[in-house]
Amino acid sequence: MGAISSGGGIDAFRESMTAASSLSVDPMSIILSINRNAAAHAAILASRKLCLNMLAPEQDDLAMRFAGTLGYRGEGRFDADDWLCESGRPPMLRDAAAALQCELVEAHTFGTHSVLLCVVNRVHLGASPTALVYANRQCGTVRHAAAGTEI
Repeated sequence: MGAISSGGGIDAFRESMTAASSLSVDPMSIILSINRNAAAHAAILASRKLCLNMLAPEQDDLAMRFAGTLGYRGEGRFDADDWLCESGRPPMLRDAAAALQCELVEAHTFGTHSVLLCVVNRVHLGASPTALVYANRQCGTVRHAAAGTEI
Protein backbone atom coordinates (compact mmCIF):
# COMPACT_ATOMS: atom_id res chain seq x y z
CA MET A 1 0.00 0.00 0.00
CA GLY A 2 1.13 3.48 -0.52
CA ALA A 3 0.48 7.03 -1.49
CA ILE A 4 0.97 8.61 -4.87
CA SER A 5 2.09 12.24 -4.85
CA SER A 6 2.39 14.86 -7.55
CA GLY A 7 3.00 18.60 -7.76
CA GLY A 8 4.72 20.56 -5.05
CA GLY A 9 4.21 23.18 -2.38
CA ILE A 10 0.68 24.54 -2.30
CA ASP A 11 -0.11 22.56 -5.45
CA ALA A 12 0.87 19.17 -3.98
CA PHE A 13 -1.64 16.35 -4.37
CA ARG A 14 -1.56 12.95 -2.73
CA GLU A 15 -3.84 9.93 -2.93
CA SER A 16 -3.81 6.45 -1.45
CA MET A 17 -2.69 3.85 -3.97
CA THR A 18 -3.24 0.11 -4.09
CA ALA A 19 -3.20 -0.58 -7.86
CA ALA A 20 0.44 -0.43 -8.96
CA SER A 21 2.78 -2.98 -10.50
CA SER A 22 6.14 -3.27 -12.19
CA LEU A 23 5.95 -3.02 -15.98
CA SER A 24 9.44 -3.37 -17.46
CA VAL A 25 13.06 -3.62 -16.37
CA ASP A 26 14.39 -1.75 -19.42
CA PRO A 27 13.33 0.95 -19.16
CA MET A 28 12.62 0.58 -15.45
CA SER A 29 8.89 1.34 -15.32
CA ILE A 30 5.63 0.85 -13.47
CA ILE A 31 1.95 0.76 -14.38
CA LEU A 32 -0.72 2.10 -12.08
CA SER A 33 -4.39 2.92 -12.09
CA ILE A 34 -5.98 6.05 -10.62
CA ASN A 35 -9.59 7.16 -10.49
CA ARG A 36 -10.18 10.08 -12.87
CA ASN A 37 -12.14 11.85 -10.09
CA ALA A 38 -9.19 11.68 -7.67
CA ALA A 39 -7.72 15.07 -6.73
CA ALA A 40 -4.24 13.98 -7.82
CA HIS A 41 -5.37 12.85 -11.29
CA ALA A 42 -5.28 16.27 -12.99
CA ALA A 43 -2.01 17.21 -11.23
CA ILE A 44 -0.30 14.05 -12.49
CA LEU A 45 -1.46 14.59 -16.06
CA ALA A 46 -0.41 18.26 -15.96
CA SER A 47 3.04 17.84 -14.37
CA ARG A 48 3.74 14.37 -15.85
CA LYS A 49 5.65 13.60 -12.63
CA LEU A 50 4.67 11.47 -9.65
CA CYS A 51 6.12 9.60 -6.72
CA LEU A 52 4.86 6.21 -5.60
CA ASN A 53 5.52 6.08 -1.84
CA MET A 54 5.28 2.53 -0.49
CA LEU A 55 4.43 2.37 3.20
CA ALA A 56 6.28 0.42 5.89
CA PRO A 57 4.28 -2.08 8.01
CA GLU A 58 4.27 0.25 11.03
CA GLN A 59 2.53 2.84 8.84
CA ASP A 60 -0.73 0.90 8.54
CA ASP A 61 -2.47 3.75 10.39
CA LEU A 62 -1.26 6.12 7.64
CA ALA A 63 -2.67 3.79 5.00
CA MET A 64 -6.09 3.92 6.65
CA ARG A 65 -5.86 7.70 7.04
CA PHE A 66 -4.74 8.14 3.40
CA ALA A 67 -7.70 6.03 2.28
CA GLY A 68 -10.08 8.24 4.26
CA THR A 69 -11.37 5.40 6.44
CA LEU A 70 -10.52 7.26 9.69
CA GLY A 71 -12.67 10.26 8.82
CA TYR A 72 -9.92 12.45 7.36
CA ARG A 73 -10.83 14.17 4.08
CA GLY A 74 -8.88 16.01 1.39
CA GLU A 75 -5.34 17.13 2.11
CA GLY A 76 -6.01 16.73 5.85
CA ARG A 77 -5.24 13.03 5.31
CA PHE A 78 -1.59 13.97 4.67
CA ASP A 79 -0.92 16.98 6.92
CA ALA A 80 0.87 15.19 9.77
CA ASP A 81 3.39 13.32 7.63
CA ASP A 82 7.00 14.23 6.86
CA TRP A 83 7.23 14.92 3.12
CA LEU A 84 10.48 15.77 1.33
CA CYS A 85 9.75 18.46 -1.24
CA GLU A 86 12.59 19.04 -3.72
CA SER A 87 12.43 21.48 -6.61
CA GLY A 88 11.20 19.84 -9.81
CA ARG A 89 10.21 16.60 -8.06
CA PRO A 90 6.93 15.45 -6.55
CA PRO A 91 6.76 15.15 -2.74
CA MET A 92 8.33 12.00 -1.27
CA LEU A 93 7.32 10.49 2.08
CA ARG A 94 10.60 10.56 4.06
CA ASP A 95 10.03 7.36 6.05
CA ALA A 96 8.42 5.30 3.29
CA ALA A 97 9.65 1.73 2.88
CA ALA A 98 10.44 2.69 -0.71
CA ALA A 99 9.72 5.63 -2.98
CA LEU A 100 9.76 5.65 -6.78
CA GLN A 101 10.15 9.04 -8.47
CA CYS A 102 8.58 8.69 -11.91
CA GLU A 103 7.79 10.44 -15.17
CA LEU A 104 4.43 9.79 -16.84
CA VAL A 105 4.98 8.47 -20.37
CA GLU A 106 1.44 7.44 -21.38
CA ALA A 107 -2.05 7.70 -19.92
CA HIS A 108 -5.01 5.65 -21.12
CA THR A 109 -8.63 6.11 -20.07
CA PHE A 110 -10.55 2.97 -19.18
CA GLY A 111 -13.93 3.29 -17.50
CA THR A 112 -13.67 5.38 -14.34
CA HIS A 113 -9.85 5.21 -14.22
CA SER A 114 -6.72 6.20 -16.07
CA VAL A 115 -4.01 3.62 -16.56
CA LEU A 116 -0.63 5.33 -16.24
CA LEU A 117 2.61 4.03 -17.74
CA CYS A 118 5.56 5.62 -15.93
CA VAL A 119 9.35 5.47 -16.24
CA VAL A 120 11.10 5.27 -12.87
CA ASN A 121 13.85 7.91 -12.65
CA ARG A 122 14.87 7.48 -9.01
CA VAL A 123 14.41 4.79 -6.37
CA HIS A 124 14.82 5.42 -2.66
CA LEU A 125 14.76 2.43 -0.30
CA GLY A 126 13.98 3.45 3.26
CA ALA A 127 15.25 2.03 6.53
CA SER A 128 12.46 -0.55 6.79
CA PRO A 129 13.28 -3.80 4.96
CA THR A 130 9.57 -4.57 4.60
CA ALA A 131 6.66 -2.85 2.89
CA LEU A 132 2.95 -2.83 3.63
CA VAL A 133 0.69 -4.65 1.17
CA TYR A 134 -3.08 -5.02 1.01
CA ALA A 135 -4.75 -8.23 -0.16
CA ASN A 136 -7.94 -10.07 0.67
CA ARG A 137 -9.16 -7.06 2.69
CA GLN A 138 -6.23 -7.11 5.10
CA CYS A 139 -2.74 -5.68 5.48
CA GLY A 140 0.39 -7.80 5.23
CA THR A 141 4.10 -7.31 4.51
CA VAL A 142 6.68 -8.02 1.83
CA ARG A 143 10.45 -7.77 2.33
CA HIS A 144 12.84 -5.98 -0.07
CA ALA A 145 16.52 -6.77 -0.48
CA ALA A 146 18.53 -3.68 0.51
CA ALA A 147 17.26 -0.97 2.85
CA GLY A 148 18.56 2.59 3.07
CA THR A 149 19.92 2.89 -0.47
CA GLU A 150 19.21 4.76 -3.68
CA ILE A 151 19.29 3.28 -7.17
